[in-house]
Amino acid sequence: MTTVTTIHLIDQPGGGITVCTTAGTPHPGQRLTPGQALATDLLRECTHRASDVRYWQGHDKAMAFVLELSNPEGLGYADKATLHAAAQAVLGRPYGLGNPPAPSKPTSPAAPAAPAAA
Repeated sequence: MTTVTTIHLIDQPGGGITVCTTAGTPHPGQRLTPGQALATDLLRECTHRASDVRYWQGHDKAMAFVLELSNPEGLGYADKATLHAAAQAVLGRPYGLGNPPAPSKPTSPAAPAAPAAA
């Protein structure tokens, strides 16, 4: 079974650092995979240097988005507008507010103006 642990480092105003991770709170004597052991070592360092460490931050939306990009039944063959909307959703930005509008069908060139009647 594959496990994915993500660690996000967020610079806060005033010089603080918030660390958010999908890892659970470490427990002494707990059996760990090599990846979990490395994540635990990194998080131990974070507890000494960061102002706040938040465990159990749930599902990582960014990682899920990347995995969905490689899924042919997901976003693997999606068009640009769909990908852009999905990326905006991951970032928590509502699509269309301060973002470029969704692409529309190309319009045909305007017909030449008719000559004025005399």
